[in-house]
Amino acid sequence: MRKFIPLFLGLCALGSIGLGCRGKSAVEERSSSLRIMSYNIRIGIGMDDTLRLDRCAKVINEVRPDFVGLQEVDSVAERSGWVDQAKELSRLTGMYPIFAPATERSKGLYGIAALTREKPLSYHNIALPGKEEPRTFLIVEYEDYFLCDVHMSLNAESRKESVALIREQVKKMDKPVVVTGDFNMRPGSEEFRLMDEDWTLLSDTSIRTFPSDTPRVTLDYIFGFGEQRYEVSDYVVVDEPMASDHLPIYVDLTLPEGKK
Repeated sequence: MRKFIPLFLGLCALGSIGLGCRGKSAVEERSSSLRIMSYNIRIGIGMDDTLRLDRCAKVINEVRPDFVGLQEVDSVAERSGWVDQAKELSRLTGMYPIFAPATERSKGLYGIAALTREKPLSYHNIALPGKEEPRTFLIVEYEDYFLCDVHMSLNAESRKESVALIREQVKKMDKPVVVTGDFNMRPGSEEFRLMDEDWTLLSDTSIRTFPSDTPRVTLDYIFGFGEQRYEVSDYVVVDEPMASDHLPIYVDLTLPEGKK
């Protein structure tokens, strides 16, 4: 099922990464499912060291997700031209923006964000540990489910503490929960095994996502909480080696029905 879909599809170019050569519209293919995406945008700095948010927006527009969890996002910071990056990406994609600050950075704020097609019922974020810098966990509530985003620490002990803190938060939720993120952990690590105790991996550990130009490790994942039946019809890593230092991933997913 694993697929690598380039931005330039050659003879099969249909104007959308998400379509590939499937021959159906995105709406026809996933009328009862969600397309959930995760993308570490490195504040819009590409592998050419040029800051261009429009390139990240183009990738998102090509995938056409219902929800994208973003990591490494600035809000009105000097280093990124005083731009509210979540709002600018909202303008470029037509999606609803949510920003979750983790720390002050370059006279502004820095953290994670989400773009969503459907305006949520509510959202909030909780602080996570990070020995090198503060981290955060974003929780977005909809009528029938929660979609979350995270960017975990570079420090293994902080990541293990974060897994436990997230577990305690998610156990309180009475709907299916999906989390996207740059977890900064590798398959087989202790913190990955801790995640595996409570979460169902919806993406593919064999998909290498970093660095984008020569992917060598898997750091980006999408998980569903609990042992419910999460039906994944597709999981994809987008072969876009320039816009950021991470490759974006997405899944087409049908969530479990009813309460947990």
